[in-house]
Amino acid sequence: MSGLTITFLIILVMVDLLMIAGFVFFYLKFKKVFDLPWEEIKESIERAQELVKKLEELQKASKPLAEGRGKDRSVKDQVFYLSERGLSSKEIAKQLKISEAEVEVILSSKKLR
Repeated sequence: MSGLTITFLIILVMVDLLMIAGFVFFYLKFKKVFDLPWEEIKESIERAQELVKKLEELQKASKPLAEGRGKDRSVKDQVFYLSERGLSSKEIAKQLKISEAEVEVILSSKKLR
């Protein structure tokens, strides 16, 4: 073999070794991405989508009150209505623009009946 052929082969081997080193480097660098628990992530996304649907249902249920359709109802009735829909005392108070303590008093008065 001539000297030029040997030099060319040595250069090819060096390029191959550099490529292998590059692949190993990127594998080690991005190994965390490959090891992610993809099934758990998928389940979390599905749970989040279910929660979004539930939130949309709750918003639809409380929308008539927010739009003023519940104006003919008393505050007490509105508190009971929103409580039955699953809203917390804090959420009810915020929506009806009354104090949380007032909401809790109204709800406790229902329990006393």
